[in-house]
Amino acid sequence: MRQVIQVSLRAALLAAGLGCAFLLSPAAEAAGPAQSQYQRDVAHCNSTPGIDKKACLKEAGAAAQAARDNGLVNPGAQKETANRTQRCDGLTGNQRQDCMILMDNKNQVREQGSVQSGGILRETTITIPAPATNS
Repeated sequence: MRQVIQVSLRAALLAAGLGCAFLLSPAAEAAGPAQSQYQRDVAHCNSTPGIDKKACLKEAGAAAQAARDNGLVNPGAQKETANRTQRCDGLTGNQRQDCMILMDNKNQVREQGSVQSGGILRETTITIPAPATNS
């Protein structure tokens, strides 16, 4: 009886090892780009200091699920333009106008960061003329 359990345990370990080897192989990437991206995302979550690991892993799982369901789509230029405009809709007056400059004027806007790192910071210089003085 003891020999049977040892043989079964060895077979299970061998199967698990082969499964892991397949997941890490180039064939796995060809078979499932979503799985490969998920593995990179998990590695990023585990190796990046200062992030909420639990939230990061949850997002990685959600992105993998969306990829399997073909839910990740490229929005296209028209949708991106509408999104940029919508970001500024909650502002009024000059603030909205300045926000639109940040969203639309790519030549004069400096961007830092990425979505993967938690956000994109946009910076520009807007010159505001001094009010006219009556001398």
